[in-house]
Amino acid sequence: MRTLITLISTLALLGGCASGGSVSENQCIASDWQTLGYRDGVAGYRSSRLLKHQDACVEHGIIPNRSNYIAGWEQGAREYCEPNNAFSLGERGAGHNNICREDLRNGFLSAFKEGRSLYLARKAVANLENTIGHKEVRLEHIKVEVVASATDQLNPVLTPAERIELLAYTNRLRDEQLGLQQALPELRRQLGAKRAELDALQRTLAGVIY
Repeated sequence: MRTLITLISTLALLGGCASGGSVSENQCIASDWQTLGYRDGVAGYRSSRLLKHQDACVEHGIIPNRSNYIAGWEQGAREYCEPNNAFSLGERGAGHNNICREDLRNGFLSAFKEGRSLYLARKAVANLENTIGHKEVRLEHIKVEVVASATDQLNPVLTPAERIELLAYTNRLRDEQLGLQQALPELRRQLGAKRAELDALQRTLAGVIY
């Protein structure tokens, strides 16, 4: 079901982009308003999107069938509001439109919140991994730069001013190196904690069936 909803959502968006409007001339002529309503509903659009279709189709002398559109939209919206889709939206970091009926809203929002908690936990781990990775790479580069700078200072043709400048540069590198060396252990500790939180959350949500 998640795959179907994702596919329909993508097709609906592509259809709008391809035409430069909400619907193409061919879609207006086909007048399959129930199917179009279903696609909009399952993609999470509000039923008021029909007004955009009307603006697009009036140029071709065609007026949408509102009752057919709404019938299709309501069916699509019910599927969009199913908890499994809500969880999927949250898990991949997508937003959502508040189109769910009152009897479906709480279940939708609860599942969305759980999916989003998983997304945020994974993102926190990934961000720390990236931060640590960048700092480790920078640390390796600094080691090379310090050696190169120290070697350059031995160049006999350097002026005293150039030698002083190189020495200051080397000291700045060593200060940065020390800062990175001091920061990395704490970042690794944080990463371990976030990974543990993510593992616990995944185990908890593994028992939830949507």
